[in-house]
Amino acid sequence: MPKFSCRATILIAASLMVLQCPVEGVRRSDAVRKMIAARNLEAAGLPDPKCHTGVIAMKEKGKPQVCCAGYCGECSDYPTCMSVRGQNSTFACCKTQVFERRCGSAPANVCLKKCSEAVPPCIMEKGGTFTTPDPSARTAGEDCNKAVADWRKKVAAATEPKKL
Repeated sequence: MPKFSCRATILIAASLMVLQCPVEGVRRSDAVRKMIAARNLEAAGLPDPKCHTGVIAMKEKGKPQVCCAGYCGECSDYPTCMSVRGQNSTFACCKTQVFERRCGSAPANVCLKKCSEAVPPCIMEKGGTFTTPDPSARTAGEDCNKAVADWRKKVAAATEPKKL
């Protein structure tokens, strides 16, 4: 087994920490984006029926899906779901606990509504399997510059007389 000097060990450890930072930064910024979007929906009194601002739990046969809060990272019963980011997140990030807090099973002052009526954490509607959007799908942001050029061509065609 090769022996590393103290300096080489420190250099390797520092390199691994630097490589990990961008991944954590992306996760953190995505969680912040989802939290802000959820707050805006809640302030406007709008629901989130497709769980765009949260994290959808995996579909299990015979059980409805739940939508956990956006900052959770995942929606399952993982070991640290009760204390995400140093706060009590039992009823926001733990799939089983979120489901048990559904209206009709929990007291009215703490029950979690369906996602068609509220923002995450919430209970997804029965009957369909919901999936997260495909990250490689085309969006308006990717097409923005092309849309401007297309619009200018249409304006020019509409305002200039046809040449004979």
